[in-house]
Amino acid sequence: MGDSKIITAILTCLDAYMLSKGKSIIGDMEANCELARAGLLKDSQPNPGEPLRNLLTKWRDTNRLPNNIRQEYGSWFIKQSTSVIKSPLIDQFQYC
Repeated sequence: MGDSKIITAILTCLDAYMLSKGKSIIGDMEANCELARAGLLKDSQPNPGEPLRNLLTKWRDTNRLPNNIRQEYGSWFIKQSTSVIKSPLIDQFQYC
C-alpha cells in the first residue's frame, strides 16, 4: 500500500471517529487507539501512541505530513481534515 493510500485511510478513519465523538481535535494516543481498533495500525502497550508518532515523524521528515496534523512541544495533534481550509478565501493581492 502506497503512502498516499495509507494517509488517506488513516485520515478517513480519524475523521469518522471525531465526527462520531463530536470532537474537532484529538491527540496522538487517542488517535492510535482508534486506528488500532479499526485495524489500521497496531498500538504499543508499553508506549501507547508510539507507532503513530513514529509514522507522523517519518511523514514530517519526508515532507508528506498533511496540513491538519501538527506537532507542539513534542505532542502530536490531529484536526478534522474537513475543517481545514485548503486555500485562502480572499486573495489579498487581487487589487494590485
